Amino acid sequence: MKKPIVVLGIGELGSVFSRAFLKNNHAVYPITRSTDIDALKSSINPELILVCTAEGDLQSALSSIPTEWKDRVAMMQNELLPRDWEPHNFTNPTVISVWFEKKKGIDSKVLISSPAYGPKAQILADSLALIDIPAHAVANEDELLFELVLKNLYILTTNIAGLAIHSSLLGGLAVETGANVDDLRNNHLALMRDVSKDVLTLQAQLTGQSFDENQLEQGMIKAFEGDLKHGCMGRSAPSRLDRALDQANEFNLEVPTLQKIKDSL
Repeated sequence: MKKPIVVLGIGELGSVFSRAFLKNNHAVYPITRSTDIDALKSSINPELILVCTAEGDLQSALSSIPTEWKDRVAMMQNELLPRDWEPHNFTNPTVISVWFEKKKGIDSKVLISSPAYGPKAQILADSLALIDIPAHAVANEDELLFELVLKNLYILTTNIAGLAIHSSLLGGLAVETGANVDDLRNNHLALMRDVSKDVLTLQAQLTGQSFDENQLEQGMIKAFEGDLKHGCMGRSAPSRLDRALDQANEFNLEVPTLQKIKDSL
């Protein structure tokens, strides 16, 4: 038996990773709200601690990780960027950009291979492969940052554009009341690009770097092609829009399309 793995947050994705680790002969120790972390840390020496909480719980989860484990942290949240983990002083954290989804009662659905970077990246990739979920390690931090921005672009653009389409109000035009990613790229390309532009303006501010918009759009379209019927507007879409606008306001950024969509809701 290999060294145990701690999974912080046993929701749908946490359960997928747990099954993958078990298949890879790692014992899995879950951390829930009722777990005594101090007692757990004194009883095991884990290979890694994978944080699988929702976006809104991320900071409290990262703050709860004991000092003794800060050299083996791995993370997998959406909307994740270095600014989210840097204040916690982890040593060489591992990050995976998850490109599969898991909903209650439905098996995992893969869009594209999930990239990971960090000292535990290969363990994540090897474990997921055992349950037929593709993942791969990337070469350096720059590649990881590009992959994180790409995932953020996909999530935020599809969700926020989906809100606009669903509301049937953007620009005073009547449009269908729902859309998938194939509809978005074929029937609402201008909207997709306007939302993407604002999202990338925000991502550049949050990372302190600029990105190739064409390369990112091509990456997003590749992800679309992994599931052309994937719905644009998830249940988290309104909160994603609000969070993006709050961040834009924090930096006095102009994001006119995002604000227009918010005003139309």
